Formats: sequence, C-alpha cells, structure tokens
Amino acid sequence: MFDMDDFLRDAGAERVDESACAKLGELLEDNGSAVLFRAAQLARYAGRRRVLRKDVMLAARLLKVA
Repeated sequence: MFDMDDFLRDAGAERVDESACAKLGELLEDNGSAVLFRAAQLARYAGRRRVLRKDVMLAARLLKVA
C-alpha cells in the first residue's frame, strides 16, 4: 500500500485514500500479468527463451496498456 501511496504522491496527489492505493495496485498487477504473459509469448514466437524490452513494449502496445 505504501508504495502505491508514494507513487500517487510522486504523480502529484496531495492526499491519497487507502482504497485508491489498493485499486491502483490491483490494476497494475492485472495489467502487468497480462503484458508479461503476452511478452513471453512474443519471445517464444521469435525463437527466444529470454524476454527482451522490445517484447514487453510490443505486448503493452498490443494490449493497449501503453
């Protein structure tokens, strides 16, 4: 929770509700899992066992996260 609080405050929030921190954590976890799963698929499709930065970026773009 406190990491999300710091993250929101760094983004400019003066006050942060605990439920906002929890929701942000859920969203990041859900989207992060989907992006990483897709990035692993892309790496395997490219014949690699290692996931590269470009795999993560492409996966986020394909999933419309970034």
